Order: sequence, then C-alpha cells, then structure tokens
Amino acid sequence: MDLSLLILLVMMLMAIVIAFWKGRWQLLISGFKRAAFTLKTMWLRILLGMVLGGLIQVLVPTALIAEWLGPASGLKGILIGSYAGIIVVGGGPYVTLPILLSLYRAGAGVGPIIALLASVNLLSMQGLFVWQIPFLGTKLSLTRYFISLFIPPLIGLAGGAIYQILVSV
Repeated sequence: MDLSLLILLVMMLMAIVIAFWKGRWQLLISGFKRAAFTLKTMWLRILLGMVLGGLIQVLVPTALIAEWLGPASGLKGILIGSYAGIIVVGGGPYVTLPILLSLYRAGAGVGPIIALLASVNLLSMQGLFVWQIPFLGTKLSLTRYFISLFIPPLIGLAGGAIYQILVSV
C-alpha cells in the first residue's frame, strides 16, 4: 500500500465516522448512494481513460518520449509539454491523468509533465470554445487565454526545479 492510497483510505474512514456521527445511518447511506451515482455516471470515462493511457504506453516508443519529453530534453521538453495541452481533447482528469501517467512512466521528465498538466488545464481549445467563450464572451476568454500561454513553461521550469530539490532532501 503506497502513501497516497493510505491517505485516501484514512480520509474516507474519517468521513464515514463524521457522517455517522452527524446523521447516523441516514446520512451515511445517503453519502454511499451519491458515490454510487457518481460511479454509475463516470465508470466508462474512467475505464476508457485507463485503456487509452495503457495503449499510449505500448504504442508510443519510449525512446521518442525520452527524446522529446525526457529529463534531458531541457527547455525543449518543457515547451513541448507546455503547448501539447492545446490539442489534448477534454475529458477531465479521467482521460488526461492516465495519459500523463503513461507518458511519465514511459520516460517523460517531471518538468515537461508538470508543464503538460498545466497546459491541459489552461490551454485546452475545447474548454475555450465549448465553455469559456459561450459563457464569458470572446474578449474576456481570449484575454485569459493569451495571458495563460506564458504560464505552463514557467510552471514546468519551477516544478522541475522544486522536484529536484525535494528529491535531494
């Protein structure tokens, strides 16, 4: 059992105890019903994201990932990661996180992965055209978008540096 699983388990057990304490069985069962509804609506997305991540691991050569996004790729890898998120199709964390994990396991460096994660969240074209422009209008959405173009490389550089510090401690 790894640390993240242990933390999640402890948090869940604490939530169960608190829910039971606040509302007894009624609140606890209500929470489990809501969890079941979420699973019912999201299981297919989660499964497809995992399958896509696994297929990327076997289809994309690790040498190519190491060359373009590996730890030795430097600024080139961070810039590729920073702007690859523009074309990643949305699907939320159920799709993007398995993809990022598969790239990381295939040899991508920490900086490029952090930049790609920031890019997917900040620069997704789907998010811009499907959500932001219709709700916020063109001027506000494009202003936010153009400013955000500068953020993923900075996050990738800073994230890679901080990770190196944490690893050496």
